[in-house]
Amino acid sequence: MYLPAPDEALWIGVIRLVLHIPRSFSLKDRRRVVQSLVQRIQVRHHVAAAEVGYLENPGAAVVAATVVSNDARVAKARLDAIRVEAERGGDAWLAEVTTWMEKKGEHGSS
Repeated sequence: MYLPAPDEALWIGVIRLVLHIPRSFSLKDRRRVVQSLVQRIQVRHHVAAAEVGYLENPGAAVVAATVVSNDARVAKARLDAIRVEAERGGDAWLAEVTTWMEKKGEHGSS
């Protein structure tokens, strides 16, 4: 049974980045761009990040990252920083950005 601590606040934030990679003509070109972005996000923002979509499309990719915090404002700020990082990627531009946050740890939540 999950019983949160009385002062527990668990915020989970996710950002989904749809990338357009105009100078990519092969999966090898695409992989280089996507791996570079994923590694930068992971190292600079200390988050879990992965490529999750358009896996066989040389000109597009979907990358997602997640943050965990006890403060919603901190989680949102970190997601915003990841978006800024992706915007200055150079070899890819953002076609779409989606973020969402969820609070866990309240009585009755799973």
